[in-house]
Amino acid sequence: IVNIATREGGKGFSGSVGFYGGDYLSRDKELFIGIDKFSPMAIRNFEGNLNGPIAGEKLTFFVNGRYIYFDGWLNGVRRFNPQNIAFTDSTGAFHLSRDAAGRGDSSIVPMNWSERKYGQAKVTWRISPLLKASYNVIYDNNTGKAYDRAYIYNPDGRGNNYTVSTTQILQITHTLSNIAFYTIGASLFDKDYKYHLYEDPFDSRYVHSKLLIPVDQFSFLTGGTDLFRFHRSTQTALVKVDLSSQINTSNLVKLGVEFRRHKMFYESMTLQPVDQQLDINVAKDNPFIRTRIPELSSNFHDRYEHHPLEFSGYIQDKMEFSDLIINIGVRFDYFSPDGSVLVDESDPSIYNPIKPGNRFDDLNGDGIQDPGERTKTVDDRRAYWYKKATSKFQVSPRFGAAFPITERGVVHFSYGHFFQIPRFERLYENPEFKIGLGTGNQGVVGNADLDPEQTINAELGVQQQLTEDLSVDLTAYIRDIRNLTGTRSDEIEVFGGSATYSKYVNSDFGFVRGIVVSLTKRFTGGLAATLDYTYQVARGSASDPGEARNARAGGALPEVQLVPLGWDQRHTLNTTVSYTAPSWGVSLISQYGTGTPYTPRRSKDITSLLTNSQIKPQFFNVDARVHYTLSFDPLRFVVFMRIFNLLDTRNEYGVFDDTGRAGFTTDEERTLRINPLQVVNSVQEYYRIPGFYSEPRRVEFGVNLEF
Repeated sequence: IVNIATREGGKGFSGSVGFYGGDYLSRDKELFIGIDKFSPMAIRNFEGNLNGPIAGEKLTFFVNGRYIYFDGWLNGVRRFNPQNIAFTDSTGAFHLSRDAAGRGDSSIVPMNWSERKYGQAKVTWRISPLLKASYNVIYDNNTGKAYDRAYIYNPDGRGNNYTVSTTQILQITHTLSNIAFYTIGASLFDKDYKYHLYEDPFDSRYVHSKLLIPVDQFSFLTGGTDLFRFHRSTQTALVKVDLSSQINTSNLVKLGVEFRRHKMFYESMTLQPVDQQLDINVAKDNPFIRTRIPELSSNFHDRYEHHPLEFSGYIQDKMEFSDLIINIGVRFDYFSPDGSVLVDESDPSIYNPIKPGNRFDDLNGDGIQDPGERTKTVDDRRAYWYKKATSKFQVSPRFGAAFPITERGVVHFSYGHFFQIPRFERLYENPEFKIGLGTGNQGVVGNADLDPEQTINAELGVQQQLTEDLSVDLTAYIRDIRNLTGTRSDEIEVFGGSATYSKYVNSDFGFVRGIVVSLTKRFTGGLAATLDYTYQVARGSASDPGEARNARAGGALPEVQLVPLGWDQRHTLNTTVSYTAPSWGVSLISQYGTGTPYTPRRSKDITSLLTNSQIKPQFFNVDARVHYTLSFDPLRFVVFMRIFNLLDTRNEYGVFDDTGRAGFTTDEERTLRINPLQVVNSVQEYYRIPGFYSEPRRVEFGVNLEF
């Protein structure tokens, strides 16, 4: 980030403090555990800001702070502690717990909670009437848990997410004359993200992975600790210079350059027990283990650090004539990925090579390690194993025009090419190209030589003021998206022919077209309304980069023609209605949308496309807000209440692939026929998935004091 719109201090002091609290208010306790009890402090937010002068109007400040705790709506029940052991004894009798220490207290435990601490400070220095500088720093600390339904009765066995980010922005604006000015911006962004259960990887509370094996495939976990750990840190340094000049009455020229340098560190691992505890007897052994960090050569540990670079420059001319405005420009983008690719893709793993010549000095080429033929080390292979990925660049033209068609109507048109580097995780995934040792497809590896993704965007629209208080905006658009990351190319055969693997390539594409209609109506007496309608068709070769590989791994062939993309939504309609009086106001916001596609398990018409060939149910939601203001000059109190999902609607965002519904699957009846144990949970509970639905009704109330 190099430019962000935030408040600046003025010649006098002003600010505000505020609080709001709330909780979910729904009677649907059958679907959502513990949701039927309203606790007004389950959600709590405290915030405040202050701005004013440091040294008169020339040097001012603005500070803002916020703390929010969000309890979430997806809960679990602490029926078991992580060290609990469910086992079958020597007589064949099954026990849910081996001892009392494994049994929990049966309390309700939030499983998608979050806690956030946020702070911002900005100093603005008006050095002279022509020169201004500002420094802005933003701090964000977020801790939370991502819901995992497998741990619903063992909630303490699932880890938390920890994110800390800091953004620093320095910006200088210098007016050279009454027709020209330039800005210099610099920013430094740091973000650190971690996932773990216990901070110390050698924590004595970790238990053996055998405890993470459910009683059967239809049971939730009865114990166990998540041994997975993840750490990713990103630093981006950016410098940007822009110059604007009104060279004559008709031409406003803008040009600029931008440089970004990224520093990315990534590490993921699954902790392993020490050699003496590789296996345990669950009937009698201590479940707690001493953990070890697996070697980088294993499939349980990945780590990399990369320093990709970006550079861009642009020039643009805004030409204004009596009845015509034209924007024309061109942009240059350059990207250096700082990554490596394999020299020989048929023998990918540097730690476990297959070809004889990569395992030892095969001097006579017979494939057998004879006396005197030295065994090669990892360092020996590293000298020739990889090659550098190439840098990429693109030149992107842009064009736009607007001209009046009536006294109160304007037509606008735009066309442009856009450049987007692939997601970094696609470039560097599985950095050592480690694959499994079995047969068939053994996974996906990253590709640091991916080309940038390209989008050609075109829009044509008209804005018309129909009456003094009614306006309409109609826009039609198309987007042609190329070089999307996918796995559509042929599988790569490993030396020997028994195994294959896939890698990310620029194989996917998409095409989007749509129409947006916006109406704005202002009535007399403080009443206003807006309506926004979008019709859109989004089709492409795949919605997920791994889709083609997953099809092959499942024994099917990838789609060879356009299919609806996962976010293809034909109709969306948003409306707002608000009334504002001198001291109070109320507003309603509604959203309606047709369902997005899903891939059914089977198709009645075998000639129809299977991938994303069916549609999920439509959704509808209404939010409401009401506020009342009390003024005691110079103080102002604003009391408010917000209700999200006012009607407590169960919108089905996730569905079963056999029925297309969130609340019914034919698998439930089939599962009952095989007579599973059902000692942990019932089959009905297993197929009742709260994460398939939108969040229930949420009520918040609060007060702001402004001064």
